[in-house]
Amino acid sequence: MSRKVIFLFCALSIFSYFGVIFMVISPLSTTFYSRKYVESYPLRPPSVQWCKQQRWRSPAARGAVALVSFPGSGNTWLRYLLQQLTGIVTGSIYMDYGLRLHGFPAENVSDGSVLVVKTHESPPIEPGRFKAAVLLIRNPRDAILADYNRLHKGHIGTAPKSAFRKRSAERRSTDWSNYVATQLAAWESLHKQWLTQFPGPIHIVFYEVLVNDTRHTLQGILSFLNQTATEDEMNCTLANREGIYRRKKKYNNFDPFTRSMYDELNTVRNKVLKIVLRYQKQHSNVQKSSR
Repeated sequence: MSRKVIFLFCALSIFSYFGVIFMVISPLSTTFYSRKYVESYPLRPPSVQWCKQQRWRSPAARGAVALVSFPGSGNTWLRYLLQQLTGIVTGSIYMDYGLRLHGFPAENVSDGSVLVVKTHESPPIEPGRFKAAVLLIRNPRDAILADYNRLHKGHIGTAPKSAFRKRSAERRSTDWSNYVATQLAAWESLHKQWLTQFPGPIHIVFYEVLVNDTRHTLQGILSFLNQTATEDEMNCTLANREGIYRRKKKYNNFDPFTRSMYDELNTVRNKVLKIVLRYQKQHSNVQKSSR
């Protein structure tokens, strides 16, 4: 083999090696969120003012608690609030480099060293993967719209109006209408699976209640997680509740949902609410009988 061939082979190997490293450490490489997510942040993003110094739990053997939600339901915002209140980092089954750069150092950590673990997936098959779960439920209309915005402009941006009018390849329907249909089915399936198949205890949180009564909702979550917080810590969290993780409403007089979409949204939402009520009734009876 000639020296020229050997040289080219070595150069190619070195290039490939460092190329892989660059992809791993680059904030533009994610396993769940698109490149647009990172690009949606300003070059110099606002710094997060934490109420407490962030730390990891110890020991890690206590077991992991899932923070379950459908995409667009406020998972990132609730993680932020919990980190503000407890000072304990929250994890995720995903590796989102954008979030890791903006206040969530435990991305891709899903063990007991973190307070809760973000997931948008079905209950895991592995027994004992999660010992308990916090299930965050948001109105499917708002969750689907929020996630559609995320796909186009990341966690804090809003999709342009043109994105809701773009036609599919068959020209028979819009990308938006197809997206609503598929995501509504996924919204129903996710909540139904966790409420009927997960063997551990579940604490149910409604996003709308979290927004309107943040204090008592957070207190309920703390109790479920066996955590405590002082009044000063709670007041600091509430004073900094917005952070940089809540999307600002851009269009005041624009509704992308049609009447038929609303009919389907209400039908599915009511089906899931019935499952929620059934779950709460069953487990309320279990708690009473165990006293």
